[in-house]
Formats: sequence, C-alpha cells, structure tokens
Amino acid sequence: RAFFLQDTDIFEFGRIGGKTYDANVATSQSNRENARPFFSRRLGLSSNGQPVDISAGGKLSGRIGRWSLGSLAIRQAAFEDVDANSVFVGRASASILDESAIGIIITDGNPNSNLDNSLVGLDFRYLNTHLSRGRTLEADAWFQQSSTEGLNGDDRAFGVGIQMPNKSGLRGGLALKEIERNFYPALGYVNRKNISDQNADLGYTYIMNGGSLDYLFIGLGAQRINSLEGGLESRVVVLRPLEIGNRSRDKIAIRYYSTDEVLTTPFRIYTDPSNPSHQISIPKGRYSFNESSISLTTGGQRKFAGGLTYQAGDFYNGERVQISSNVNWKPTKHFILRLAYKFNKINLPQGNFETRLTSLTTEIPFSTNLSWFNLVQYDNVSETIGINSRLHWVKRDGQEIFLVLNHNREDLDRDNQFNSSMADLSLKLNYTLRF
Repeated sequence: RAFFLQDTDIFEFGRIGGKTYDANVATSQSNRENARPFFSRRLGLSSNGQPVDISAGGKLSGRIGRWSLGSLAIRQAAFEDVDANSVFVGRASASILDESAIGIIITDGNPNSNLDNSLVGLDFRYLNTHLSRGRTLEADAWFQQSSTEGLNGDDRAFGVGIQMPNKSGLRGGLALKEIERNFYPALGYVNRKNISDQNADLGYTYIMNGGSLDYLFIGLGAQRINSLEGGLESRVVVLRPLEIGNRSRDKIAIRYYSTDEVLTTPFRIYTDPSNPSHQISIPKGRYSFNESSISLTTGGQRKFAGGLTYQAGDFYNGERVQISSNVNWKPTKHFILRLAYKFNKINLPQGNFETRLTSLTTEIPFSTNLSWFNLVQYDNVSETIGINSRLHWVKRDGQEIFLVLNHNREDLDRDNQFNSSMADLSLKLNYTLRF
C-alpha cells in the first residue's frame, strides 16, 4: 500500500472525496468519493474483493517548478476469467494565478474486465486565502469522459462547487455533481450513476474570548440526489443546533437527521450468517424517517481520551439504535492503545438484528526510525477475527523496510471455536532515488 499511497496528493482530481476542514455532514464519504477517476484500491483486488497478483509496477512522480506530475503503470496477473492486463494513470497539474491550479488526468486499462476502458478529465481549482479578515474562498470545476467497449453515449460526468471553509464566523458551500448512466472509470470509483447530486451547508462559528469555553457552532447541511430521468432518489438534512468545545479540546455535539429514501427495488439489509436462507429485506417504496444523536469527545492530548456517540430514531419502516465508542490510552510517547466498539440494534417489521464491531489497536514507536503497529478486529456478522501486525524501519530518508503479518480466524459453524482461514507474511524493501 505504501507504494500506491506515496505522492497520492499528486493524483487527486477535482478534490473529489478530498478531506476538508468541515465536510458537509449530510453527505456520506461514499457519495463524496463518487466519480473519482483514480482509486488505487481498484488495483490488486477483484470485483468481489479477493487479492489479485501484481506482476510488476512502476511510478514516476514529483514536482518541477509550478508543475506537479505523476504517472503509474501496473501489470496485473490473470484471475478468474480476466486476462493479464496493463493499466496506466497519468496526471499533470500546473499552478496558475497566486494559489490556483489547472490539470488533466488520463487513465487506460480495466483491471476487472477484458473490455477496453479509458478516461480523460480536466479540472480547475481556485483558491484565495487573502480575503479580508483572514477569510478563504475555494471553488472547483471538473469534467470527465470515459470510453468503455460496448457502451455508447451518456458517458460523461462533471461537477462544480464553491466553499468558504472559515474556522470562525460564517462558513458554507454549494456543490453540484452530475454522473451519466454509462460513465465508468475502470480505475476509479462510482457508487451511483444516472444522478444529479446537489448539496449545500451553512454554519456559524462564534469564538469565545476568555473563560474555559473555546467556540460555539450552529449549522445546517443538506444533500439531494435525483435521477437524471426525474424523481427523487435520496434526501438528507442534518440540523446541528449545538456544538460546543472548550480550550482543552473537549466537545459536545447534538444533531438531528431527516432522511428520505426511495427504493426502486427491495433492499436486502441483512443475511443471517448462521442461516443464509434467513434474509431481511426492505420493500421498495419511499421512506421518510428521523434520527437524533448526541456525542461527547475529549481532547486527544490527554493520557486517557475517547468519545461516545448515541444515535436513535426511525429507520426506514422500523427503528434503530446506534452506539459508537472509543478509548485511547497513551501512558508514554512510546505506546498508544486504542479500543473501539460500534453497535447497531435494528428493529424492522420484516425482522430484527444486531451488528457489533470491535477493534483493538496498538502503536509502539520505539524511535523516530522504528515503529510497530498492531490491529485486532472482530465483527459478529462474518464471525472473523482479523490480525494485522506491521514492523516499519526507516534506515534513512528514502530507505525503509516493512515486515507485515496478516492472519484471519473464522468461526464458520458458530461454536465459538475460531480456526485459521488465512495467513501471510510479507517483506518489503523501499529505496528512493532523488535527482
């Protein structure tokens, strides 16, 4: 993953899915990522998430003057009924004006099919951080066209947006994204097509002077997704009536969610892992439901820190209770432990079910050059315990070694006896030449 993630910012396009200071909470991360032309996790994985061998790969990326340049070529091995194939990504952007940029991206190849695919996209970003009273203005515009063997026409996507991401006073933004029916970035990411995605958010942050409190925020976020053929698909409105934080970075937040979803076909939401024939589906139709949440988080600088969120209310034609929590313990600068737990209890006329996800993470930085990361995760749906352990040694800048262990244990017959289902040990050497 480090090979693909290195210089990942150079390959970003149109700020699609990019992290912002305070993203519109009415939009999910998957919708923010929608129409992303290049998503590196498409490489080395089949369409159902199984690993695929990569025979060879190369990357050339960097910055020269006002130019940011990136290229990536990968040769992927054959799997299932897909032939071995080569894919390519090229990205170039140039700084213009004082803080803005214009760029192009090209992709070629289809890692999950024998059908030819290519894409070209243009994007422009405007940035001005020199407005009065320290305010910032951002704007983005992008256009993409894909070409897929067997698909003709309706293969474009475009987006425009404007945002004021100010940390005090008034802030907000507007954005529009349209994705046509046959738009297909084979090296990218699409979760919804043939749609018009409109979203807006507005908020005000009051900075407090003196005392223990730091700020008070109120805001509103909204997203509406319509079919390009007409008609509502989704609508989410999130009211944020109170978010308040103190100078120790503790925070309390209250939110109210109003959702409309239109299902054109029944939606299977749950399959009993111990009895696959027992499935719960929500019938097609339009559903309107409301939920409320309250969350408490403490400042991460403390030895003990964490957060707790409780959310409850209607859910489609039933009810849902969701609890998310995490605890961080940092006794010294050389050891960090994190424990996280997420619980869902869903009651529907079609049936009831619960989901639980637990994870334990440790980070042990022995020094600035040597670190050890461990993750253990369990969920009650797959009944799988996953273990990831990674030792990372940086000999010097640009020269590093990774030793990684992955191990999965499954309880397939649900008798609380976990048996090994997968294990691998990987060694990676990385040497960077700079010129």
